Amino acid sequence: MNEILKNNGIKYGVILGCLGILMHLTIYLLGGITKENAITGTVINCIFWVGYLVTRIIQCSTTKKQLNNVVTFKELFTTLTICIAIGILIAQLFNYTLNNFIDVEYGKAMNEFMNEQQVVALNAMKSITDVSSEDLKAAAETDNFSILKTLQGSAMAFLISSIMNLILAAIFKSKTNVLNE
Repeated sequence: MNEILKNNGIKYGVILGCLGILMHLTIYLLGGITKENAITGTVINCIFWVGYLVTRIIQCSTTKKQLNNVVTFKELFTTLTICIAIGILIAQLFNYTLNNFIDVEYGKAMNEFMNEQQVVALNAMKSITDVSSEDLKAAAETDNFSILKTLQGSAMAFLISSIMNLILAAIFKSKTNVLNE
């Protein structure tokens, strides 16, 4: 693997991980996401998602410049994938540690709030789909900060980020003449 791709993937992955930690810390310091500050939490999440996007755009631009403006779709997608894998790992490890070891009471309160919101969402879906009382009970008893749920959240974040990576790689790849390929 090209050293530039690997180094940029690691460097920007650490930056994304630090952004993730900063996002979780900001929400934590504001008392978590509650009914009273749900809008603030949503705004913070949106601001950080823009930060994630800008970081990956800078990564694409920097990588392309370092490769003398000749970079393939595969090369960009590879370095972006390394980046999100590292970023998600760092942020999720911090979040898991915060909620399960550092401040367990905060983790319990956040889990309870998340479960309440899941029950509200399921109740709202009753008219559209079949939602049983077992579904509601399972949602109310979910441990959102367990290892399994953390891994599921990481996989979902990786999937969503991979779609964005495909789009960014397509935008930033070098333009080539179709006749010269």
